Amino acid sequence: MQTQTEEKLLEVLVEMRNWLRIAVREPVRAALEAALPDAKSRAAYQMFDGSSSVEQVRVACKMSPNAVVALAARCTSIGLMEATPEKKRIRLFDLRDFDLLETDEASKAGGKE
Repeated sequence: MQTQTEEKLLEVLVEMRNWLRIAVREPVRAALEAALPDAKSRAAYQMFDGSSSVEQVRVACKMSPNAVVALAARCTSIGLMEATPEKKRIRLFDLRDFDLLETDEASKAGGKE
């Protein structure tokens, strides 16, 4: 059971999170657009949800292994992905939230239309 102080703290943290989302939306969108300039790189990024391997991304997006690894490394280094202890890469943002996926890309990347 939460105390009144814990409930108030949670309420404040949720409010801060909501305002932070609003404040960083455009800078995050700009970073995503710069790091993912084309449909292929965006589809690959979107597939890095923790369940797809580099090989699965490479095949689905018709990219070279080096290009996929370089994309993942670049996105991790600029804070758009994180690496798990198992060395998997997981995207931190859903491109659909930023309207950066076309319908066919969303389908390829496992998105819902």
